[in-house]
Amino acid sequence: MSNLSLHTTNATPFNSSIITANEITIKMTSQEIADLVQLRHDNVKRTIETLINSGVIVQPQIEDEQSLDAMGRTRNSKVYVFEGDQGERDTTIIVAQLSPLFLGQLVDQWRFLKQQVLEMNKPSYMIEDRLARARKWIEEETAKQEVEAKLLEAAKAIEVMKPTVDAYDLIAGKKGSMCFQDAYKYLGGIKLKDMKQWMYDKKWINKDRFKRDSIGYYQNMSGYLVEKVTTHQPQIRITYKGLAAMARQMKIELNAEDFN
Repeated sequence: MSNLSLHTTNATPFNSSIITANEITIKMTSQEIADLVQLRHDNVKRTIETLINSGVIVQPQIEDEQSLDAMGRTRNSKVYVFEGDQGERDTTIIVAQLSPLFLGQLVDQWRFLKQQVLEMNKPSYMIEDRLARARKWIEEETAKQEVEAKLLEAAKAIEVMKPTVDAYDLIAGKKGSMCFQDAYKYLGGIKLKDMKQWMYDKKWINKDRFKRDSIGYYQNMSGYLVEKVTTHQPQIRITYKGLAAMARQMKIELNAEDFN
């Protein structure tokens, strides 16, 4: 049968396949199926489209492919690309529909490609050839160093974020509340009117039918805002929990020492 393909990213040639030690994908195209069953590619594609439309197989990817015709001229065509376990299932159905006599060859080719993957994934100490073993060891060490570098980078990011997270938690745990005129000063220089507009936009506060500010349901239930009775009208105040939640959402860093 024609060459089926073993594809990966960041790869190097190996026979007619492309292989590396990671991100391995086994693929088969509709052109390769046509070559296997010795039928015209357009006829094979029509069968595939019929099976797709009837829901028997899954819609595969479509890619551009270049090949040479009988006269040695380059031709461009659209091919269906079948990948992995789903691709193996669907190509089996397609070949069974087109020409069941070739099912054995199809199964053998998928098995061969899977065996190639297993061979490629052998750890370096299991490879007998010394040169191949050395190359594999270099790949393993490079991959290990990349993972360690990413873990170190993530640990540094977490360490940088930790004081801010602690500050949010410490502030949110404080009892009491404050008026808006005091609260906005902690939010990195934001203006009072901008803070109030943010609260309107986020539905923290709304206007009631008398055009007075009222607390949004969720903010009331969450303890972000409270009402304080005054001689004139109730005053909406923000709790420390609400201030911490607001700073988180605005991505503003709070300093716990400012609240001692």
